[in-house]
Amino acid sequence: MTSLTNTPEADSIQECKPLREAAPEEHPFRDMAKGKRHWFSVIPEHASGLLRIAGMALAMILSWIGVWRIIASFDFIALGATLAGGYPMLKEAYENIRERRMTMELSMTIAVLATLAIQQFFTGLVITFFVLLAEFLEDLTVDRGRNVLEKLIAMLPQKATVRRGAEEKEFDIAGLRNDDIVIVKPGSSIPVDGTVIKGISTVNQSSLTGESMPVEKTTGSEVYAGTLNQTGVLEIRISKIGKQTTFGKVLAILQEAEKNRAPILKTADKLAARLVYLALAGAVITFIFTHNPVFAISALVAAGACGVAAGTPLAILAGIGRVAREGIIVKGGIYLEQLARIDTVVVDKTGTLTFGMPEVTNVKSFNSMSREAILRFACSVEQHSEHPLAEAVVAKAKKMNIHPLPYSEWNYYPGKGIIGIIGDDEIAVGNKSLFNGFKIAVNGQVAEYLDQNRKYGTTTMLIAKNKTVVGAINFSDVLRNEAKSAIEELKKLNCRIILLTGDEQTIADATARSLQVDEVFAGMLPHRKLLKIREMMQSGRKIAMVGDGINDAPALAEAHVGIAMGAGTDVSLESADMTLMNNNLFKIAEALKISRQVMGVIYFNFWGTVIVDVIGISLAFSGVLLPLGAALIHVISELTFILNSARLFNKKAAVS
Repeated sequence: MTSLTNTPEADSIQECKPLREAAPEEHPFRDMAKGKRHWFSVIPEHASGLLRIAGMALAMILSWIGVWRIIASFDFIALGATLAGGYPMLKEAYENIRERRMTMELSMTIAVLATLAIQQFFTGLVITFFVLLAEFLEDLTVDRGRNVLEKLIAMLPQKATVRRGAEEKEFDIAGLRNDDIVIVKPGSSIPVDGTVIKGISTVNQSSLTGESMPVEKTTGSEVYAGTLNQTGVLEIRISKIGKQTTFGKVLAILQEAEKNRAPILKTADKLAARLVYLALAGAVITFIFTHNPVFAISALVAAGACGVAAGTPLAILAGIGRVAREGIIVKGGIYLEQLARIDTVVVDKTGTLTFGMPEVTNVKSFNSMSREAILRFACSVEQHSEHPLAEAVVAKAKKMNIHPLPYSEWNYYPGKGIIGIIGDDEIAVGNKSLFNGFKIAVNGQVAEYLDQNRKYGTTTMLIAKNKTVVGAINFSDVLRNEAKSAIEELKKLNCRIILLTGDEQTIADATARSLQVDEVFAGMLPHRKLLKIREMMQSGRKIAMVGDGINDAPALAEAHVGIAMGAGTDVSLESADMTLMNNNLFKIAEALKISRQVMGVIYFNFWGTVIVDVIGISLAFSGVLLPLGAALIHVISELTFILNSARLFNKKAAVS
């Protein structure tokens, strides 16, 4: 059982120690989990506990059948086994007295000593046995929580094959250097962050992003440490090693998250302490009214708070691990708890609801010129421009196998467009402002087309040949495939959806209509987004802000929970409370479900513990419950609430 009052979270879960950093000369992730444990190593690690429990079980049997009972009223076997087997509990109770802390160990020690004082030796032995058994099973359950990080750490290899010059040699990860060339064979984990310089393969990135489908990697693709190379040999130029990799930073965040106490843990500590006082008060009142020490001991034994003390941090740890497996990195239990209370989700548009990359959606001809010819003129003029719209035009032309023509003159007008000379023709590509400035008529059908597109929030580029408008190209920042279903799912969770964007009102309204958000605010620069978030919070809303982690950083920091679209970027990992590693908006709803279930389990444990304690004390007070039955109630209720928290590790249980 665990210490209950004013203790850090690491003390609330036995043996769940913080991960320690490796020394520079060591493998960067070896020994990150102190006392690394696996289910197959439980027996040797807990050998002393198992032997103690086995010895006490043997003593219970011998005491029960009366072997070596010297005096009928005095059972040396039960007394000796209770004192020897219960030594760890007695020692911890003594330390609690010295530190003036009221804990369950102290209350149970009082109960055991009381049974010995009235010569209920066998009862004291049974109580001690059940207490130690509960502690042992609790440790096994906590081990499962620690395995979340251990499994992640195990995904990173300790060695890598490196090519230096003409030689290939295997090195420890700590011995690698930036710009080394690492060779990764099929079926091997990628040990570093870097860029593929040779090879084609598919890589399973589920350990980092939660994506279920492998991602194809070719020359120029970015790859990440901790992911699994599946089909082909890859040669990777190293960019980051060890703790500087995205994988390393995720592990560091998860490590810190275990130590970042949620407010609910402080509530659990206070409740647990009060339940201990309730048990003591129940025992005293029972003795005053019944004058029966056996009934008083039963009241003390039946009431317990271990389900709250151990179950609460275990539930938080399980929730952090669950969202991590979904590709969502949360920086601590405090944010998981706050997420469960969210009633309003505020989303940015560009880079969040959309891909942030404009695409050509339509090519319009205003005369007999073909769409291909219009796109060729535009591509020819825009081929060396770095403007996002120019890149979209060039990409569309390349996709349609349209090759640009050479130009003899090229003039760029910032914020307006480009005019170039192709052969004997002057080609103008840009917006209405460019055309008005060079007296290119925009009226009739063209003006009507522009007005219609503006109404629906569509960006339009005009193309003119020798001062005559011949066509137009429409662009759109394409919505993410899951955007609409993600918004619908969040609404099912009773969340109000608000869109904040720097786009013009017409574009914002078009997006809002498409996604059916509840409210939209356009023309929002970063400082205005911050003020709007602050205004909504002051009105009592619980806000989660979703953005791209860069220009939305002030709003992300201000909201109750800031959620960044990450795709593995350093900026998002550092700027937000939660990061979506695979940019899948649907994961927000998944995280919200998990957080609410975590809090549901915690509150169930809270009230369940209180109810069981009250019933146990009432039964003892009425003379129905004896110490043995009280011990059974105590242990069964404790394990029930701990296992209730442990089930959160199960994926099916965590997503309702």
